[in-house]
Amino acid sequence: MAWNIKFGAARADFWFDIWGDLVQLPRERVIQNLDNIIRLLDETRPDVLMVEEIEVNSRRSGYVDMAAYILEHSHFNHVGYVPTWQVRYLPSEGLGRVDMGNAIFSVYPITSIEGIKLSERTDQDYLHETFDLHRQVGRAVLDVAGRPITALVVHTEAYDTDGTKSRQLVEIQNLLLAETTPFVI
Repeated sequence: MAWNIKFGAARADFWFDIWGDLVQLPRERVIQNLDNIIRLLDETRPDVLMVEEIEVNSRRSGYVDMAAYILEHSHFNHVGYVPTWQVRYLPSEGLGRVDMGNAIFSVYPITSIEGIKLSERTDQDYLHETFDLHRQVGRAVLDVAGRPITALVVHTEAYDTDGTKSRQLVEIQNLLLAETTPFVI
């Protein structure tokens, strides 16, 4: 299963979604949204879950370590986290601390996890480039009954005007062509 969980916000209307005015959610609301995600996971029971926009101790998501929370409250035994946006303090709209990324949850042991950097945008000024996301592919090798299976989670650029997303898709294709084990992406 692959899922962009929007940092545990569900349908909350944030200021950067254009139509909202929220900057952060209370911890209780984030936990409630994560519990709803876990209920669906309990119903579907995927062996592997690849998640985009998961946060670990970010201000806007009530400082919840979502990777640890999902691992503790779901049927998964293992998680690997790859950060894509780590900022100690983001002054924009009072957003504060951000630690967001991709995660791979698995019922099978994860023998390795790595982040593979993707092309950066070239259409941003220095300030935005410094404080914005740095996209990566999360690549985990799972031990499935003694056989390595690779799981890759991707979250490509969404707002570029310079062709970054196209470059990233080519980079991901090249990663898949070079992959030596069976994989899921």
